Amino acid sequence: MMEPAQQPAMVLTPARVSQPQSEAPASVTVIDRTLIEASGARELYEVLKLVPGMAAVKVDGNVPSVAYHPTLARDQRRMLVLLDGRSQYQPGLSRVSWNDMPVDIRDVERIEVTRGPAAAAYGANAFTAVINIITRDPRDISSSGVTVLGGNNGIRDAHVVGVHQLSNGAVRASVSRRADNGYDEPFEGKTLPDDKHIETLNTEWVWEADERNTLTVQAGGSQSRLGRQQEAGLTDMGEYQDDPIQKGKRAFLSLQWQHNFSRTHQLQILTYGQYNQEVTGFELCYLDPVTGKPGPGGGLFFSKELRDLYLQNGGDMEATFAAFPSDLDVMNRYLSLQSAGSPFCASSELDIQEVRYDLEIQDTLHLARWARLVSGAEVRHDRVQSDSYLGGTEDNVSYRLFGNLALDVLDPVTVNLGGYWERDQISDDHFSPRAGVNWRVFPGHHLRYVYSEALRTPDIYEERANINFQAQALSSPFGENAQTLLGWSPAYFFVTQQSPATFKPEKMRSWEVGYYGQFSAVELDVRYFQETLTNLLSTALNSFDFEPNNDGRVNHQGTEAQLTWRPAASHLFRLTGAHIHTRSNVKTEYRLAARNSGSALWSWQFSQHWAFSSAYYLSNDYNDNRFERVDMQLRFRHRAGPTELEWQAVVQHGLNKQPVVFPENRYQQDRMWFGVTVRM
Repeated sequence: MMEPAQQPAMVLTPARVSQPQSEAPASVTVIDRTLIEASGARELYEVLKLVPGMAAVKVDGNVPSVAYHPTLARDQRRMLVLLDGRSQYQPGLSRVSWNDMPVDIRDVERIEVTRGPAAAAYGANAFTAVINIITRDPRDISSSGVTVLGGNNGIRDAHVVGVHQLSNGAVRASVSRRADNGYDEPFEGKTLPDDKHIETLNTEWVWEADERNTLTVQAGGSQSRLGRQQEAGLTDMGEYQDDPIQKGKRAFLSLQWQHNFSRTHQLQILTYGQYNQEVTGFELCYLDPVTGKPGPGGGLFFSKELRDLYLQNGGDMEATFAAFPSDLDVMNRYLSLQSAGSPFCASSELDIQEVRYDLEIQDTLHLARWARLVSGAEVRHDRVQSDSYLGGTEDNVSYRLFGNLALDVLDPVTVNLGGYWERDQISDDHFSPRAGVNWRVFPGHHLRYVYSEALRTPDIYEERANINFQAQALSSPFGENAQTLLGWSPAYFFVTQQSPATFKPEKMRSWEVGYYGQFSAVELDVRYFQETLTNLLSTALNSFDFEPNNDGRVNHQGTEAQLTWRPAASHLFRLTGAHIHTRSNVKTEYRLAARNSGSALWSWQFSQHWAFSSAYYLSNDYNDNRFERVDMQLRFRHRAGPTELEWQAVVQHGLNKQPVVFPENRYQQDRMWFGVTVRM
């Protein structure tokens, strides 16, 4: 029998039931509080670089891209992220907004990453992986604290947490702020704004009503302000009056009740509501399409006649511009605009509001010493309102049933069977199965085989897009005479797009063979996998490039490994690596597909007060660019009377000057910051 220190870690995420990692029907990466602190990361997404096969980089300026077995650079729509059981997958545009997630990295206790499809446990959109973020239980926090960080590149962070222990529970409340200036500027003589300012609130109250019942209430939110880059399609038609600004707001309320019928039977009910709002505003003075200079002729881009001509030409911009000089209605509108006598300027915005209500019931039952069953049901209502993306409000109601059964059929063999049925108003009925076998070859050494199927259903935007950009705050005299000068009121940009509403769900079939071992002070997990993805929506779906089809295909084949070595209480070594062969029929599916990637972390507590850690990250390559970086952190902790102070210094040093995925994403200087935490 293994010593307690050598017992496999208990994981919850793969099958929704707490079980030894050696018996889980998936490869799992666990990032605990020790690893989070050792990484020195100041943002939550960065710590996920420690997961083999995971990309966690800022691709689009200040917007993080986090994806497992990534392909598309900007679309992270194939992975589910949970925060204390609440899905962070946003239904409107199929995305996870890491900037607006209402939690600070200092509030996170543990992250479990199920590497591979988990739709059998969590349904559609748990497609390539599941990231389960678990915040710190207030009952386990002994002191309140204040943290302040400052560094180069405009790094200005702060975090305040207050904890109060009750006779039958505890309360935690935390507030944080993060700010930095993004990538180095300028790029090719141009300023590319990617600064950000983010504030979050996260609260939790745990009430132990009695030995059988526990109620947990969580509430919080976030607000963000992001500098955004100018839309390339619009810079050819007008002059931006200022850089676009994206403003976001988010709020949530969650209630969870846990009831223990006995040591072998538990019931959990989770219900929550989430609200998300995102608005990107921009203002341009539009160029006259004939002279190429600012003038009243720029109003033609918002005229009804040019919209009609655009639709007559099948939504082809080049054909529209080629035809307008010979179109009588368009030319008459152009000539009438000249009477305005002043340049045409207008503001517009990209807006979206998302509301989700969710109720989930889960029952965990130990049928016998050798059989454990998790089953449940869920109902969810998503509502998305957007004038620019949808032309109004769209709803989607879904119903779900799930079950996962673990059977110890023989003493060394565990069989896991799972399935998830769901129905929604967009994609009808679907079922996702999974089967896994874990074999303890001898104590401390386990083999596993897992087969699973998964799908990702089209989001509301993909299925029901109706893109229209309205002209707002028109310059004089257009504002007061839009109907006369532009042919309609309100006036819209001539480009519009509509979804065909015929998309099929993306599908995946996956199998893996893995090994999990624990011996001495070493923990090792290795997997070989093959994944076949079909019906992929790989092409662009934006206002200037809208190519809807389900023809994308991707095949992944490769090996991943993670090793943790604790030779002594003061030392921790962590190594990860992935070698993946990716094949696709769509070029854009290769942009974030790194053939080789890995990480190495060393943490050393070399005295009672001092600690040092260093991490190395490699991805070769992202869009033909190699990512390679070394991080170093020094910490000093001491007491000053009744308080404890911890000082921190971190340096992030790029080992090459290659951009991150795209040419404009460049770090020319090292990032460094200093911080202090006061605990009371």
